[in-house]
Amino acid sequence: MLDFQKLSATYQQALLRQVVPFWLKHSRDEQCGGYFDLLSATGEVIEGDKFVSQQAQQVWAFAWLYNTLDGQPSWLEHARHGATFLSQFAHSDTLSCYTQLDRLGRPIAPSTGLIPDCSVVMAYAQLHRATGDDEWGMLTKQTFVDLLERHDEVRTAQAATLGGFRQMRHLNEPIAVLKTLQEIQPLLDEETWKNATDSIVQELLTEFVDRRIDVLREFVLPEGSFVNTPEGRRINVGLTFRAASYLLDFSAESSQSRTSPFTNTNRKLAAQATGWCLRLCEQAWDEAGGGLNQYVDIKQQPLLFPDWQQKWGWVQVEALTALLKSYFYTRQPDCLKWFKRIHDYTFHNFPDAKQSGWHLIVDQHSQPVLSVKSTTAVGCFSLIRCLAETAQLLTKCEQVKTKPTGTRTLY
Repeated sequence: MLDFQKLSATYQQALLRQVVPFWLKHSRDEQCGGYFDLLSATGEVIEGDKFVSQQAQQVWAFAWLYNTLDGQPSWLEHARHGATFLSQFAHSDTLSCYTQLDRLGRPIAPSTGLIPDCSVVMAYAQLHRATGDDEWGMLTKQTFVDLLERHDEVRTAQAATLGGFRQMRHLNEPIAVLKTLQEIQPLLDEETWKNATDSIVQELLTEFVDRRIDVLREFVLPEGSFVNTPEGRRINVGLTFRAASYLLDFSAESSQSRTSPFTNTNRKLAAQATGWCLRLCEQAWDEAGGGLNQYVDIKQQPLLFPDWQQKWGWVQVEALTALLKSYFYTRQPDCLKWFKRIHDYTFHNFPDAKQSGWHLIVDQHSQPVLSVKSTTAVGCFSLIRCLAETAQLLTKCEQVKTKPTGTRTLY
């Protein structure tokens, strides 16, 4: 059995002494507002534009830390700094979010999907929770209404054009919508929240899951049809672990809100998500160099993506959180076996021994691939969320372990 208490302290130390100080010190744009998306390994700013998703995810991360841990005023102030920039520049007249801004906040790319909107709604919701300010609550709900309308419009349009040119749907969007619904729950009436959440969960389970082999696909055609291409066969390892984590949260929350403390449906969903995690560990683990690769082919055909064997830090920490949640909710012992293996690899290779922060990506020889710690695609969202959630879960596992026999509850 793992020493849950000792491991929890390790994760808290990594979060509060390595990761959080890096972002507080280096990411803030004092002159123009918001944050710098591109940071070198030493924290130096690399000139570039600002991506709304990355800006909002950093707001969310620090507001969430403030709400979840012992709230540090500097965390809330850091989150408010970014949210103010977003509220001024991220929205069109209809409150939909742009994808990309220049450093001053001028829009340079329209929205091409729902990820920026989801990220912004999540950020505002956490800031409303932290401050109690009704203006953030109102902005959260207004942006969310526009998001849901556009989600429904896109799905209707895709269904109407079946038989035309191929349109691919990406797993990232329904995952982001599900997480957004979890964040905004306190601001919605129960019926609205339940209907929207049940709908997006069904979308994930019926359209993105290949039910013949129980695999969560990264790309699907409208209405969930399979396409036999390298992209259509690809499993995105990090996104699958993230989806499993969010679905485990949904399963636990919905169990607690119903008359029965643990329904058969929730047991089945928790078991299914756990199954994805364990199978993916077997498929994605690099036996030669260690760590999880970022892609797997459903049919085990050769992967054509040159970076498929690179090891991303965010993929490893998403796996750690999902595996520990799977263990906490199902008591599947193999989850701890894989958790230990991935934990050892992650903490040996990603913390920067010379600077604050963690390496973004390493190669098969455990050497950093890029001399950066933040890009327009990957910032602090997974690292902060997963380190904090894992530390908290480890504490809960220790508490459950020390309860007298017969008093344990999974939900």
